[in-house]
Amino acid sequence: MRNLAEPLDEFVMTLDEVKELLSKGGNVYVGYEPSGPIHVGTLVTVRKLRDMIQAGFHSIALMADIHAILNLKGPQDLIKEVSMTYWKTVFHELGSKQIEIKLGTDFELSEDYVMDLLTLSQRVTARRAWRAMTMVARGEDPLVSHMIYPLMQALDILYLRVKIAIGGTDQRKIHALTREVFSSDVPLRVEKYVPTAIHTPLLPGLTGGKMSSSIPRSHVAVHDPPELIREKVMNAFCPPGNDQYDEDGRLKNPILAIVKYFILPEVGKISVKRSRAAGGGEVEVTSYEQLERMYINGEIHPMDLKELVANYLIEEFSRVREIFESEKELIEPLYRLQKWQRERGLFGDVEWGDVLRSYRPYLGEIRD
Repeated sequence: MRNLAEPLDEFVMTLDEVKELLSKGGNVYVGYEPSGPIHVGTLVTVRKLRDMIQAGFHSIALMADIHAILNLKGPQDLIKEVSMTYWKTVFHELGSKQIEIKLGTDFELSEDYVMDLLTLSQRVTARRAWRAMTMVARGEDPLVSHMIYPLMQALDILYLRVKIAIGGTDQRKIHALTREVFSSDVPLRVEKYVPTAIHTPLLPGLTGGKMSSSIPRSHVAVHDPPELIREKVMNAFCPPGNDQYDEDGRLKNPILAIVKYFILPEVGKISVKRSRAAGGGEVEVTSYEQLERMYINGEIHPMDLKELVANYLIEEFSRVREIFESEKELIEPLYRLQKWQRERGLFGDVEWGDVLRSYRPYLGEIRD
């Protein structure tokens, strides 16, 4: 239950089922669209896969290449190449080498899978499928591919024999649909059962709004050079005082969120500078509640907190940067994928400039 979204009775499906599975083990998984850089928000679920290994489960990271194609994120061959180079490297270095990397195309094109997908399409209405996708897809005029997406995600769980599906809170509606449809009498070729699901919090973007791999300034990518990490963090949205939560009660300060969900769960305690108004010096913080109280009271200056976060991320990602510097072939496919996206209008000129800066230590000066 460590570092899950709250309240637990809403974002764990269900607590009793998870407790029962603890004595049995089995497969757990997270499905990812490997269509861009891995950033600090992605790593919250990667660490949860590592946690589950420590709890006795077998963790699978599904590189959902077909899902990425359905979302118009890139060509199949390039998505697959990025999955087995950049993504695999990061998962094994910053998560665990015991995480199994699985490609969607390994099983999603089989006859049994396709026939089961068609069967599900007869049992789920377009309205129900779209309602499950609203937290994931963009736009108000959904494509047919948007309806297929959640049905495939449901089937992935059965075909990977997953007992606990893991995802961000944006996946909750898809997992609710999964549990609902597999509780019915739908006839499938694969063995049918009702999986459990747990959900991790989503980190707010550095510029406000959602943290997105297609908005470079909204995230810190694991391969960003130190100077770019520091620049992004120091320019991040970080309001002082009481204005820390939105109308739905979600933390909207990305710097506090990174400390709460990414740093403190890993290190247990941090040493933070006290503001001059609070008398200066340093204080040891062992809980997020303590940190937030001090920050809201003005005992911690926003710039000092940003400095702490920047230093931690630079150090935490240093080993994958070293790997990419020595093995450029592991990061070069990601550049080609983002270039493909650029050519199709996904990045504006400013955003593309940030993308190119992130590759400079590995690929040199790119004139594009």
